[in-house]
Amino acid sequence: MITGKFVSKQRRYLMGLIGCGLILAVLLPSLLSGRLDLVEYKGLDWLHRHFADKSRVASDIVILYIDQKSIDYFQKARGIGWPWPRDAYGLVVEYLRQAGARAVIFDAVYSEPSVFAGDFDDDNTFASAMESSGRVIQTLVMHENVKGGAPADEQALSALISSRPLDYRRQDGSAPHSFRDVTMPIPVLAEAAWALGVINVEPEEDGVVRRVRPLVSFRDAVFPAISLAAFLKVNGEWSALQTAKGLSLPTGTLPLDGEGMALLKYYGGLGTYQDYTIAAVIQSSLDMQMEKPPLLEPRLFKDKIVFIGAKAAALFDLRSTPMDDSLPGVEIHAAFLNNLLAGDFLQRGGHVLRGLLAAFLLLATLSAAVLAPSALTGGLACLILCLLYAAGAVLAFRQNIWLDLLSPLGGQVGVFILASVLNYYGEGREKKAVKGAFSRYLSPQVVAQVLEKPELLSLGGSRRVMTAFFSDLAGFTSISETLTPEGLVHLLNRYLSLMTGAILDQGGTLDKFEGDAIMAFWGAPLPQEDHALRACLAALEQQKLMAAFRKETAAENLPELHVRMGVNTGPMIVGNMGSEERFDYTVMGDAVNLASRLEGANKAFGTGIMISETTYAEVRDAVEVRELDLLRVKGKNKPITVYELLSRKGELNPEKAAVVDAFEQGLALYRDLDFPKAEEFFIRALNLDPKDGPSGTYLERCRAYRQTPPPPDWDRVFTLTTK
Repeated sequence: MITGKFVSKQRRYLMGLIGCGLILAVLLPSLLSGRLDLVEYKGLDWLHRHFADKSRVASDIVILYIDQKSIDYFQKARGIGWPWPRDAYGLVVEYLRQAGARAVIFDAVYSEPSVFAGDFDDDNTFASAMESSGRVIQTLVMHENVKGGAPADEQALSALISSRPLDYRRQDGSAPHSFRDVTMPIPVLAEAAWALGVINVEPEEDGVVRRVRPLVSFRDAVFPAISLAAFLKVNGEWSALQTAKGLSLPTGTLPLDGEGMALLKYYGGLGTYQDYTIAAVIQSSLDMQMEKPPLLEPRLFKDKIVFIGAKAAALFDLRSTPMDDSLPGVEIHAAFLNNLLAGDFLQRGGHVLRGLLAAFLLLATLSAAVLAPSALTGGLACLILCLLYAAGAVLAFRQNIWLDLLSPLGGQVGVFILASVLNYYGEGREKKAVKGAFSRYLSPQVVAQVLEKPELLSLGGSRRVMTAFFSDLAGFTSISETLTPEGLVHLLNRYLSLMTGAILDQGGTLDKFEGDAIMAFWGAPLPQEDHALRACLAALEQQKLMAAFRKETAAENLPELHVRMGVNTGPMIVGNMGSEERFDYTVMGDAVNLASRLEGANKAFGTGIMISETTYAEVRDAVEVRELDLLRVKGKNKPITVYELLSRKGELNPEKAAVVDAFEQGLALYRDLDFPKAEEFFIRALNLDPKDGPSGTYLERCRAYRQTPPPPDWDRVFTLTTK
């Protein structure tokens, strides 16, 4: 691409890299240390609200709400105010037992005897129903500090610690967070419970609940959260194994962060789980006792895990979550149980992954903004990068990986602004950079003409006889698979620098790089009478440089590089091809295509430089060659004679000359159809140089033709079927 922008863009890019590095130096430590967690939590909230997977909502979770409607119903219909007698909960437990519920979880701590205990023994009634059910989970609340004086009844605490803790084992990872005090159910209820679980909810600094603590410890005893307690009991477990990866569970490993907390994955707001009013269940239980049709069919609760929690605002159990600013706390426990049942565990991306993604986004933004041909395309490219990154974060979220969203995008905006400023102030320096930029890719003559005659950059072309050159590395795909991307780029840059220097030293015009491939030409824009010889001498010099380069790379334990080259002379169209905004100074035509075909044809003969008959006619007095074949390339009907370029005239070493002599005798016999005799000469050549590609090729042909002779009208032409 002939443009005056490259060097100034390169400088701006370097300055941008420095600025980008400064932004990363501020962003990454803040991001990875957790100082930006509150910012990133907002991104997580957005992902939850817009991309929650509602298809994973567990159908076997049901919530019974103590709502205002239920409170009002008992006040008006039965004259019972709040709080209710606990035998009402006994009715609920009995009803759910008969319905076949798998577990019943109370999201409340009955830490004091019933206010009705003096009138009738409703605590024992409640406990009796729990014992009959054998499926009721009661709750604990843990405290960081001892509550106002001495803890609760020490005898009850001792019984709690000795009989109810989880069988907890730890292979690795931090121990569960330890609390100093506990609020627990009264002993009669604690003893009747199937299990005891913790209902602590710990919001982040902004008041939103995004994580849950699956395990806590109290006086060296470990207790699960109520959702985990229900999950373990339903699965016939009462043990937990903590490894370096998290908490090992029947449905998978629950990832834990450094604080021993797990990220919650929400599936929706209020109404996500099937819910009923507790009044309807109590009434249904009474109906069944009186042998009346129940208000709610028991089958609705068959094999369900039932939470009982508060929804009435006056009961003060509303929490802020990513899905809803005022969600009943029991919904949080239901969401965690849903995660456990489905094995649907959200995990934050690791430090390395998050750091690399942030760095990649910022560097890609810098590249798009600085290297784009216009501010508009740069802005669009940056917007696309932003959208692609956000889409990647969404896809990762759907695969249970939480990636940072807002901070990297904020850094991207900063880099884009920086790049825009650099672009604005860099435009004025472009003209000063033109000469240096062109000198890297074109011959000095081309640079001089462009500077003196800007009209050379206008679109158009002319027809003239020139020489085209193509080169490519042999087996580059296999080589690239053995190196890291950074190592590959470094090796490729060293190789291309060597090859480019040889081309420019011979006055060639470097057309383009395509990966490891090089295209160049001689004879334009300035006329060169000896363009064919210049191309051949450049090719020979490149092969000489490659021999030395292979010794360097061998010492560095790098792969050997071998290059194949094709050279052809003929009429071509040369000029600026493209659009008014973007064009290349290049060549095109059949003669150019043939040069490309000859480069690929080296593979069939094991040669390094192949030239056409038209090129050989121009250089025959200045170089040493050997005739290879009559060749019909793909896409052409007329065959041409092709040659291997060996050296300058008089510089072919005696050993190589002996190989060529034996080969040429074998070639003559081959064309006379004397394949047995031709084999002898090709074998002689291979004895002199076992790596001689053409001799090996013809030896295989002779043996094949001895088995299956060619037809009587054989034209001695080898047809190349690949490019």
